Amino acid sequence: MIELIASPQQQKFGQDKFDSLPTYCRECDVRFACHGGCPKNRFIHTPDGEPGLNYLCAGYKHFFHHIDRPMRIMSDLLRQNRAPAEIMFLYAQEDAQTQPASSGAANKPGRQRHRRH
Repeated sequence: MIELIASPQQQKFGQDKFDSLPTYCRECDVRFACHGGCPKNRFIHTPDGEPGLNYLCAGYKHFFHHIDRPMRIMSDLLRQNRAPAEIMFLYAQEDAQTQPASSGAANKPGRQRHRRH
């Protein structure tokens, strides 16, 4: 496996993948996570009109921004030698503090609140 990763062909592929990124991607705050995605999916234009944007970009950005806070919390828990699953307890406490006591609508079956970003 190391031979494959360290091969000149793989090194060139990785460098070419980076070099072909539009400026929009190179300056993106979630590039660390997607790295521009698969080159075969880079067929739309950036907001500035530069070609080479991954057509999944908007979804990637939304997803990675949505999970940023919980991932940071779980990372902090791990650094403290605690279980990342403790996030469920922390979110339950947060919900209990922010949920109006008289509101029954939020507690009805099938009703979900999506507020964490």
